[in-house]
Amino acid sequence: VSINLATALAAAGSRVTLLDADLGLANIDVLLGLSATRTLANVLDGECSLRDILLDGPAGVQIVPASSGVQRMAELTDGERIGLMRAFSDIEDTMDVMIVDTAAGIAANSLQFCEASQEVLVVVCNDPASITDAYATIKVLNQRTGRTRFRVLVNMAHSDHEARDIFARLVKATDRILDVALDFVGVTSLAGGLGLAG
Repeated sequence: VSINLATALAAAGSRVTLLDADLGLANIDVLLGLSATRTLANVLDGECSLRDILLDGPAGVQIVPASSGVQRMAELTDGERIGLMRAFSDIEDTMDVMIVDTAAGIAANSLQFCEASQEVLVVVCNDPASITDAYATIKVLNQRTGRTRFRVLVNMAHSDHEARDIFARLVKATDRILDVALDFVGVTSLAGGLGLAG
């Protein structure tokens, strides 16, 4: 979803940077067939700057690769996460939009990147664990930051009707306890393609 969104925005004329923020199990470079010789782990270790690790992706998207299989990257301290986010000021002049692809769930790394983002897009599919994770993420972000608006995209649906049903279940769960507004923004289907809500 993040790769396709980044590519679509770039094709529409935006300068897009895509950050793989699944810091311990990164895979965006692999999915795109790119080879990262240096990653965010090297930036954190002071071996290079953020500009040094950027990869050229499809449609001119800049990819910020993270490391895979490096446990300490999945367990950063608050100070390390803040330092990493500050490093992005070095490249802010090169982008109009940054998409941050976090890991699923409520690990500290994911939450802190979500907290720093202007918009949060929750991606959910028709799986009880996915719906539970989506609800937990919304709840924790609402309680920690006071964020009240979340965009929701349903992934891998068999139909628009199924996507709307999944969204309705998520709304029903959040309406019972939380003071949040969920916006249905679209669906990706198993048949291929992305449908956006009008």
